[in-house]
Amino acid sequence: MPPAARITYVAIGASDTFGTGTADPATQCWPVDLATSLGPQVRLINLGIPGINAHDALNIELPVALDEHPTLITVWLAVNDLVDKVPLDSYQRDLNSVVQRLHSANLKARIVVANVPDLTFLPRFKNNNVQELHQTIAAYNNVISSVVQHNHVILVDLYQNWQTLAEHPEYISQDGLHPNAIGYAQVAEIFYHTLQIQKT
Repeated sequence: MPPAARITYVAIGASDTFGTGTADPATQCWPVDLATSLGPQVRLINLGIPGINAHDALNIELPVALDEHPTLITVWLAVNDLVDKVPLDSYQRDLNSVVQRLHSANLKARIVVANVPDLTFLPRFKNNNVQELHQTIAAYNNVISSVVQHNHVILVDLYQNWQTLAEHPEYISQDGLHPNAIGYAQVAEIFYHTLQIQKT
């Protein structure tokens, strides 16, 4: 029999967690890269669903995550809500509910929440008003920071830590929005580095 999994890792998110933008999302998404970096005794359950937002995740992904009794959880639910112009108070309520219920169900689980990267670097947003987009990103990231602090979980600051995106357009897939396999590997590195720093 194989040894029991040391870490049960559940990834909650949307298309960027699913791996949209790669040739093979099942093997080239960043949760797979992160799980590989964490070691061989990691069981990954990737719940990423393209098009989902925080409210959807609360009803669809969260129950599955709770059933798995994970020891590590990543939550990246931001870009779809921003693009869909979900009101900030609604977004905050839904994201907080996801994180709070995960935390309450398993106080020992490590919960990691990622924020919105600088979308102004992406071709998909090249026609947007840059100043307005920056303001919207900042507003969403302030909400995410507040939820993280309120629930005493870990923030992965993609906005600050993925500035290399400006110098590396080759990290982005042909759709102009999602990373490709190389880009997702960079995302995984940021998550991994944050987890290493936060080790107790």
